[in-house]
Amino acid sequence: MTDNLSKSLKSTEHELSWANRGLKGNTAADVKELCTAIEKFKPLKALRLEGNTINEEAATAIGKALAKHSEIERLIWNDLFTTRLKTEVPPSLIKLTQGLLTNGSHIVEINLSDNAFGPIGVKGLESFLLSSACYTLEELRLNNCGMGSMGGKLLAEALIACHKNSIAAGGKQFALKQFIAGRNRLEIEGSQALAKAFEIIGTLEVIRMPQNGIRPPGIEALTTAFLHNRNLRIIDLNDNTITTAAPKLASAIEKLPKLEILNLESSLIRTRGAVAVARAIVSHKNLQELYLGCNDMHIDGGLEVARSVKNMPSLKVLDLNGNCFGLDGIEEVRQVLENKPFVDQMAFSDDEGSDEEEEEEENDYDDEQEIDEDDDEEYQEAEEEQPEETPAFSTKQTNGFHFAASSSTNPPEGVSGLSNMMAKFDFSVNSTFNFGSQSTTEAKDNKLSTLISIDKVKEYLKNDEQSIERAVKLLEDLWNDNTLAQKQSSSIAENALKVLTFSTSNERNFNERLLVALGFIKDEQTGRLRRPVNQYSKIYQTLIDIHQILPKSTKNLLSIFLQNAARDQNPGITEMKQKLLKTIKG
Repeated sequence: MTDNLSKSLKSTEHELSWANRGLKGNTAADVKELCTAIEKFKPLKALRLEGNTINEEAATAIGKALAKHSEIERLIWNDLFTTRLKTEVPPSLIKLTQGLLTNGSHIVEINLSDNAFGPIGVKGLESFLLSSACYTLEELRLNNCGMGSMGGKLLAEALIACHKNSIAAGGKQFALKQFIAGRNRLEIEGSQALAKAFEIIGTLEVIRMPQNGIRPPGIEALTTAFLHNRNLRIIDLNDNTITTAAPKLASAIEKLPKLEILNLESSLIRTRGAVAVARAIVSHKNLQELYLGCNDMHIDGGLEVARSVKNMPSLKVLDLNGNCFGLDGIEEVRQVLENKPFVDQMAFSDDEGSDEEEEEEENDYDDEQEIDEDDDEEYQEAEEEQPEETPAFSTKQTNGFHFAASSSTNPPEGVSGLSNMMAKFDFSVNSTFNFGSQSTTEAKDNKLSTLISIDKVKEYLKNDEQSIERAVKLLEDLWNDNTLAQKQSSSIAENALKVLTFSTSNERNFNERLLVALGFIKDEQTGRLRRPVNQYSKIYQTLIDIHQILPKSTKNLLSIFLQNAARDQNPGITEMKQKLLKTIKG
């Protein structure tokens, strides 16, 4: 569902598409054929340029051709600046839209998704958003643009100013209907600023802001904004951190009778939040799709949801996968929904398999604010240690990781802040390296003992693009090898880290792979499955032994995940985990 947020449907028969031609526009001559096609195409209602790349000179030529079309309505320019530096994007956007500022055009859709232009990209779009050409804007798609909280604030200011300008002009009032900005690291401040803009605009029907690292204060601001947009049909906040904001969100949802799609997947609403949402939607007559998967929800929450929708004729899709129902609980949910046509299509393959100890969730909610504050400190520490990057970029990305509990059957306590932690470290799952299933090394096959020598480790890891992946795989093999003494395992692990060269990108890759290997996050390339891990005692001791040569960003991330992992039933493992936490935090 999130994968489609960057895409614009074919909008009109009067659309000129130059999509996915791999055009590299570095000069006006490079785009001459395109410019000629634009000038000759009449009437030109929509221009689709996705899947190409242009710089300022090429943008200037295209902008001049566009200036001749006052009838233009839709600018479908997603994935248009691949390989360009962020600093190249603002002037290019200005040149592309310059003619539209004065030719009397009335824009209905702007799609600049998959252009990782960051906050400065918003500045390049600012003058256009403030112009009369955008008073008619109905759809704004800025999915996966890396705006950050600052970009969110700048965008919010521009939208508010556009609304104010349209009123002052005395013509058509700015009435935005669709706002799509997933995967932008908006976090709390960016979402709060945009929420204020939504309140003022008041005409939104679709708000999609998944995977933005938004935590409860930001969610609460958005829920207030929802109440000022009573025509909302679609709300998508999946893969943020809702937790304590769930009751307030549910209260707002109850007052949105036109709601058709609600996506709160992977947002930690937990059982109490699920119950609140279930009671909020019980009287809704238009709800068609409800996504509540991977939410740390126990069977009481699942049954409350099932009972709320069982007599809802409009509902066509219900996702409760990846919660904590257990086999008996899954069967209970199916029985409640036995009259629904979609019940046989409901997947429960990723269920965490436990409906016990739900009383722990009470403490989770009561202590959530304190946990949030602790996470904020860790988050700031990790943020300060990340180097500033200004590389050329490619924005064809897959969905980010989804957070999961450890191998314990207990639900995780507070994982607030993890979504934005992952976003800040900019992890990607595009590596071709594939983690195999874990297996315990047999003594007769064991070749790991030969790697005690650092020269042997260097030879084993090689010095190529796969060195990081081989190193993490080596760590996995060490942890699953019952024939090596702990001292030997730690010595080999230490050699592996000494051999590696940690550039910025290598460090991110190492962190990503290590967290997958530890079962802390799920890997999209393996169907969002979490790695089974059974050797935590050995893992923790190894990490303690090699902590001095772990990258700082690795230790920061490990401390966050360890603090928010589920409670271990084995007191010895709990003690080792606390020892590791104390060690890596210094």
